[in-house]
Amino acid sequence: MSRTVRGFIRQALISSGLLTLLLCAATPGRAQAPDYRWQIKSNPFGLFAGQFQFGAERHLQERSSAQLTAGYVRSNLELNTSDLESLLGVSTSLNSVDWQGFVVQPEWRQYLSAQAGQGMYVGAFARVRCIRRIMVTNITGYQRRTAVGAGLVLGGQFNMTPRLTGDLFIGPQMKSVTTNYGDHFVYAEGDWVPGVRFGMLLGWRQ
Repeated sequence: MSRTVRGFIRQALISSGLLTLLLCAATPGRAQAPDYRWQIKSNPFGLFAGQFQFGAERHLQERSSAQLTAGYVRSNLELNTSDLESLLGVSTSLNSVDWQGFVVQPEWRQYLSAQAGQGMYVGAFARVRCIRRIMVTNITGYQRRTAVGAGLVLGGQFNMTPRLTGDLFIGPQMKSVTTNYGDHFVYAEGDWVPGVRFGMLLGWRQ
């Protein structure tokens, strides 16, 4: 196992431990009556990456729920050609990349607390992200990249106000990436690459 992989795993374990402590502190100390309602959610951090993602969680049973999130991806990056040549080690005239697409993620959750939608949970998810890149040099090239993945998460929801909730999660995932490209743009991709998925959602109770 390489030093990079060992360091990545160590960081994930430390993050998981910190998250677990935070969730334990945020979990209510007493059971409440079941509340079979919707929660509307958004990913505030995705806005900085050009990913506008929203979703909804439905409490199906006393301790289980289903969640679906979807989003639109739209961003543009202007590149410094000399810096890019130094990074890639090859001569290039690539000076901008524009990408757009969508992401969809269904998820099943089983809560460890007495009530769905509140406290700690374990979840299983699938994820599809399809992107079309437009790369501008002395010509314009197109690339289509599709990432399909699945994984597990440990997370928890906590009340920020009576209506506003926070949702923290972390866990392992696997994904496979397929790229279709033209003759001028060649990218190496891995098949079923392991990784760690983590993040935070803000929710509004309905």
